[in-house]
Amino acid sequence: MNQFIFLTDTVEVEEGVASWGIGIPRSIHLKNNTNMKNIMHNRYIFCLFFALIGIVDFAYAQNTITVKGLVRDAMGEPVIGATVVVVNSTVGTTTDLDGKFQLDAPRKSVIKVSYIGMKSFEFKVSNKSFYEIQLEDESTALNEVVVIGYGTQSKATVTSGIESVKAEELSASVSASPLNNLQGKVAGLDIRQTTGQPGAQPIVLIRGGSTNPAKDTPLFVIDGVICENMNGINQEDIESMQVLKDAASSAIYGARGANGIILITTKQGKTGKARVSASYRMGIEKIREHYPFSNARDYLYASRLAGSRGINDPNIKGRLEGGAYPYSTGNINYKNGDLIGYGYSRFTTEYLDDLIENMGREYVDNLLTHQGYETMTDPYSGRELIFKDNNYQKDVLFQTGITHNYDVNVSGGTDKANYYVSMGYIDAEGMVLGTGYDRFSLTANGNYSLRDNLKLSMGVKHSTISNQGTDPESSGTSTLDRSSRYPTTFRLYYDDGTPGIGESGGSPRSRLHELYYQDITDKAYRNTFQLGLDWEIVSGLHFKPTASYYMQENIYKFYESYNQFNKGRKTLEQHSQDKQVMADAILTYDKTFAQKHTLNSMIGMNYTVNTTYFLEGSGREAGTDHIHSLAPSKPEEQRATSKSTENRLLGFFARVNYDYMRRYLFSVSLRYDGASQFTEGNRFTFFPAVSAGWNMHYENWFPKDIVSRLKLRASWGKTGNNNLTYSDTQGEYAVYPYGGNGGILNSVLANNKLIWETTSNVDIGFDAGFFDNRLELSATGYNKLTTDRLYDKSLPAETGFEIIKANLGTVQNKGIEITLTVHPLSTSSPLKWDITGSFSLNRTYMKKLPYNGRDKNRVQGGIVFDPTSGKYIETGGLAEGERIGGRWGYKYLGIYDTDEAAANAPEDKKVSGSKMGKAKQAGDAIWADLDNNGVIDDKDITFIGWANPDKKGALINSFSYKNFSLRFVMDFALGHSIANIWRCRANANARNAVITTDDVTNGNIWWNPGDAATAKYPRYDNASDWDNGYRNHMRTIAYAGMNSNGNADNTAYYSKGDYLCFREITLGYDLPKSVCGKLGVSGVSLSAGINNIGYITAFDGLNPEQYDGSETGEYFIPIQFNFGARLTF
Repeated sequence: MNQFIFLTDTVEVEEGVASWGIGIPRSIHLKNNTNMKNIMHNRYIFCLFFALIGIVDFAYAQNTITVKGLVRDAMGEPVIGATVVVVNSTVGTTTDLDGKFQLDAPRKSVIKVSYIGMKSFEFKVSNKSFYEIQLEDESTALNEVVVIGYGTQSKATVTSGIESVKAEELSASVSASPLNNLQGKVAGLDIRQTTGQPGAQPIVLIRGGSTNPAKDTPLFVIDGVICENMNGINQEDIESMQVLKDAASSAIYGARGANGIILITTKQGKTGKARVSASYRMGIEKIREHYPFSNARDYLYASRLAGSRGINDPNIKGRLEGGAYPYSTGNINYKNGDLIGYGYSRFTTEYLDDLIENMGREYVDNLLTHQGYETMTDPYSGRELIFKDNNYQKDVLFQTGITHNYDVNVSGGTDKANYYVSMGYIDAEGMVLGTGYDRFSLTANGNYSLRDNLKLSMGVKHSTISNQGTDPESSGTSTLDRSSRYPTTFRLYYDDGTPGIGESGGSPRSRLHELYYQDITDKAYRNTFQLGLDWEIVSGLHFKPTASYYMQENIYKFYESYNQFNKGRKTLEQHSQDKQVMADAILTYDKTFAQKHTLNSMIGMNYTVNTTYFLEGSGREAGTDHIHSLAPSKPEEQRATSKSTENRLLGFFARVNYDYMRRYLFSVSLRYDGASQFTEGNRFTFFPAVSAGWNMHYENWFPKDIVSRLKLRASWGKTGNNNLTYSDTQGEYAVYPYGGNGGILNSVLANNKLIWETTSNVDIGFDAGFFDNRLELSATGYNKLTTDRLYDKSLPAETGFEIIKANLGTVQNKGIEITLTVHPLSTSSPLKWDITGSFSLNRTYMKKLPYNGRDKNRVQGGIVFDPTSGKYIETGGLAEGERIGGRWGYKYLGIYDTDEAAANAPEDKKVSGSKMGKAKQAGDAIWADLDNNGVIDDKDITFIGWANPDKKGALINSFSYKNFSLRFVMDFALGHSIANIWRCRANANARNAVITTDDVTNGNIWWNPGDAATAKYPRYDNASDWDNGYRNHMRTIAYAGMNSNGNADNTAYYSKGDYLCFREITLGYDLPKSVCGKLGVSGVSLSAGINNIGYITAFDGLNPEQYDGSETGEYFIPIQFNFGARLTF
């Protein structure tokens, strides 16, 4: 109750009198009687005023509640002096010596608890009378312990480019490769999922790689064991993943850290009773968008109409009636060995009356009535055609793939020992017929305290993998590049029920025929054994020796049974083993001095031996199909070869990390590596690194009203790459037949002057938090130089060798990385919402090249006309100071609408041989003659764009409310151009046997004069535009390093590849604990989601996620529907 005293004059209050409720004395004796009248007058005013105050005070008391609580830190210790205030008011207090507080607060108000160096916490006042509050350190991300090379470190003191990946990101889908789930989610980490084949590992690049993405992948270190990739690792076993992006963090791995490091730590047991977790997840995969191919009717009409004009091939009758092509009639007389007659012909196209006369009315009626055959009027002859549209792409080749993923693990432990054991099995059926991936995995980790200062750790990992892919080695097929685009008039099944061939025993070939006659085994076995000790010699000083053995064995078998197109019963067997023995001896010392100076030091050595063994045998002409092995092959047709290699690496390393009160941070490391692949004098080299940081928010003067934390950091380091073999430096000899006898010939040319490829990296960045870390921002700029790049240098033909391994100049990668995290809602809100956005910009340049006398020491490329300067210039290929990855082509201006207009066309030097020097026709393409010399040649090409996107990023929205959770992920890429090669080849009818697209019917293709104003592409011809025509669609560039290798080098088929991908939506629900208790389980989690939903893009193809400037028609990334359940006991 508020107490008030008013003094208007000198008064005496009678002793012992009691105060009234409003605080007015019962009697007053006045010393100055002259004021008596005034005082009595004011008495009534005072009484009224105090009465009003009492009423307000009473009302306030009825709408407030006394809030009591206890504030603890992350370790459970009481926080003394924490500020506790009612938000948007002046009511507040601080915690006492026991961390307790008490204050009166309005009901339903929000109270904020804060303390310097800790994350603020807000809660809404309810009917509770006591609150227990635990404050986290400034940021969970700052204070988490992250794995670094050969150790761990608090993220608050990390000064190099390390980024952690959340475990939930790795299991966003049932993909057998968890890396596929990280696309766009980590700034600077480029995940290139180039195929939808189940189990296929993506290409992984950190900060852009250099000149060869397929070989610029980072080093994977799984529980300290070096691996080539993550194949065989179950994502359910992953505890954490760190991406080491700069040289300062990677230099501790020296020889193998040039392309960055991905550190993976698997789960360990924890103290407590045994805990069992079992999960099942199902994925349903479908092709997201089919090719826009024509149906068989439209294909036949367009092909036979174009053929009737005889422009590309004047032999109209032979082409349209000779039975050689999918649009040809003349299949009645087909014969190939035992395959005789129409019912065994490759194609179903035939004149209806001829087929009735040859096979009979009953046979034809059965085709039309029961087997789905159709008829149409032939635009060439006017006669009726009969044909079968087999809907090969939609009904046969592509299917709905089902994935089943089972996992079970058990963990537990005591003060002396702990364990974690898991088993997983994934059975993934691909969306392409006959493809799939099976994997069984086992992980067992254990730790045991031999003594108080001596601990033993053990780990075992095993996986058995079975692959079922397309285009197996030795098969000669090209399922997705050719078979998927084969015209749908080919016969699926012969009259005897066996599969039809398609076109030939090679490619394109029906997938049904492949699977029927081929027997393929493709298996891999991976085993890892680890053993380690941790001996604490004295307080803070540890000796940690470890040893590991890793082995991968691959077995591949191919056999094709006898058929009329492959009669040789070809067989192939391959057996390879890769072994790695690795030993580390590490001494660490950690000490804090005077509670201000923290020192973490390490010194160690590593010895690694890698051996490979490869054995291959092949054979032909077996006498039976009952034994699918080499044994029954004819002895004179049997061949065998083997190869073995061994590489050794010896490294010594040291690192010191220091911080002063977590305020001033410093780290320095050094590694000295020697690799056996190099020659004497070039084997050993140093890899130093240094970094520093400043946590400014720990300074007493730092204003924290808006900026809650701020860390500045900078680093420099040097790493290496020894990705070469003994043969590259010592040469190699192989056995070749000569004059009927075996002879030895130099097969690999030695280069004994090869030196280490090295990469140096400068990083500058900051990490900041704003508004009590409700907004967190991290930004980094870097400059990476790869010097003496190891590459395969082309040699002149007269040398007798195609390539030699060499060192190539200096490649530069530079860019920026930004990550922004926002927590929009109050911590007291029952709805949690986190937004994380990432953005990275990376460009690759050729910094330096060996002197060769050309401008900018250019390698490859050629001379083109530059309209801006009006001069011929050298461009393309690799040149100093120029960005890598440019795409060039002929500039498409439109279509000649009449023969008269085409007659004035410049001389085109790029047409096929049969059209060289001949006049263009109506419907042919108009190509820009940039130098206006009346000739179209390679000097007229123009710059189109870049093969690789230089800007990538993602936006992740995460919501949670009570037991529900929701994630929505988008990612994007900008800055690349893509050639639609499959559309180009279809419109050009490449190889005379590619199905048309809807371009032939929707007005995009020119057919008649007057169409040029609206048509997008030149005329279509059934005789290959590349082999027989004016190359209106397919064009190529003669200059090395400037063509797309798809012969679509023109602007008509290039478009921007920029895209926004709706990558993931996942909904999760945890059953309430009360329900779980009744079910006899500790927890039940349910989830459902969709991955790879779709794109917003200007690209007119099917998949804008292309990184080589072209879409050829590969195994597309499917849309995936996921459902899962997890039970914990």
